[in-house]
Amino acid sequence: MRSLAKLWAASVLFASSFLLISDHSRSGFGQQPAVPAQDGVEVQARGPIHEAFMEPGALEQAPSPIVLKKPPEAINELPSEDRPQGDQFQWLPGYWAWDDDRGDYLWVSGIWRAAPPGRQWAPGYWLQADGGWQWVTGYWSPVAEATVDLLPPPPELIEEAIPPAPDQNSVFLPGIWVYQHDRHQYWWRPGHWVHQRPGWIWMPACYHWTPGGYVFVNGYWDHEIGDRGIAFAPVYFNPGLVVRPGWYYRPAYALAVDALLHSLFVRTGVGAGHYWFGDYYDPAYVRRGYTPWIEQRVANVHDPLYSYYRWQHRDQPRWEQEIRSTYATRRDNQAARPARTLVEQNRAGANATARVVVPTREARPAVKTEPLPKARAEEIHKSVEEWRRLGQERLRLETKAKPAPPIAPPTTPTVKPTPAPATPAAPATVAPARVERPKTTIAPPRVDKAPPPPPTHPAPAPKPPPPRKEPPHKEKEKDKKEK
Repeated sequence: MRSLAKLWAASVLFASSFLLISDHSRSGFGQQPAVPAQDGVEVQARGPIHEAFMEPGALEQAPSPIVLKKPPEAINELPSEDRPQGDQFQWLPGYWAWDDDRGDYLWVSGIWRAAPPGRQWAPGYWLQADGGWQWVTGYWSPVAEATVDLLPPPPELIEEAIPPAPDQNSVFLPGIWVYQHDRHQYWWRPGHWVHQRPGWIWMPACYHWTPGGYVFVNGYWDHEIGDRGIAFAPVYFNPGLVVRPGWYYRPAYALAVDALLHSLFVRTGVGAGHYWFGDYYDPAYVRRGYTPWIEQRVANVHDPLYSYYRWQHRDQPRWEQEIRSTYATRRDNQAARPARTLVEQNRAGANATARVVVPTREARPAVKTEPLPKARAEEIHKSVEEWRRLGQERLRLETKAKPAPPIAPPTTPTVKPTPAPATPAAPATVAPARVERPKTTIAPPRVDKAPPPPPTHPAPAPKPPPPRKEPPHKEKEKDKKEK
């Protein structure tokens, strides 16, 4: 009886995880009732955030580390039962990510996402490499471009001397190396200040590593975090559970946006390319590359989220101080840190330090939710395979391309004032490879109109007006007065 009571309590505790076991072929989509099944499932209250939802503003990206263990096959995942209202949100499926804390893979759940205007998601993929497996990150690619250039490795970034901001409504766009195709070399595009737009975060230009070369993604406007949609908590699965016939997973616990900014980290090395949320406050994590997002800098430039939210709270002088105080308190006091799993968070109840993971409807009050119609859920379930096909098509095209050799390091100084003229680097040894962008049958969602892109170079200083010339009769009168 005690064992039955324990099993009943565990199943009730995780009923909202919606692990559904059904036979699709006989019963149809969603016809079987939800069967609470705690065994083999562990919803996390910390871990990586889906890279299509939030992507660190790194200006360049080295090849990802090699993981010795082969990733499992992708699970059968359904969209959440509640979705954000509005036809601008689309479902993007989850994927496996490596967690070196546990030395195993965990599932990064799918997300509801309002795409950045003019962009379409290019899914990432796992690449079999010498000695193991490497993750190739996804990125938001321009919809209008039919081809992708796989470039030689860009030079190291120049650490810029950032001039004072012209006013309180400006953010700094960092400089970056840009490949000049006609000269087969990189030229430095200096950073500069631009006017900030309310509700929009400027994602700076960056590079994404692939096995065939580097993809340059120019800067673009993206929604602020609360308007992007809903991201869900990552999950650990028992390997035997995910291979059961007819089994599928449906996420129901999302990330609380309001609590996220007090529990957000950027990481270098293993896991680079993701934001990480939750309890990574211990000093040991600093040595492993975890950095609070407010401390993250690349070539002396702050993380784009920090630049935006600092501007958004410019009239609240204690905003940054309070966030830094929260990080310092949790670093020095283990009892002040948030729970690491949903079980621990639920056990703490009202005493929980921070509820980073909440039911879907509580994730973001500004984004209203509604039940997902059955017909729409079926369409999305079919589109998941198309998203995965796009990732595999990227794998095929990018591994087939000939990798470009590295170029010589730049001959420029390590620190340069801004603005500065464009500076060439050493020429590349080969032209970049050009591949077709994978085509898809997925209809693009409705997108909001973004502000016009800021200029890619500093605005030239205004020329002084020419000296005013007096009419001839005025000149004569002036001469008489002087005499």
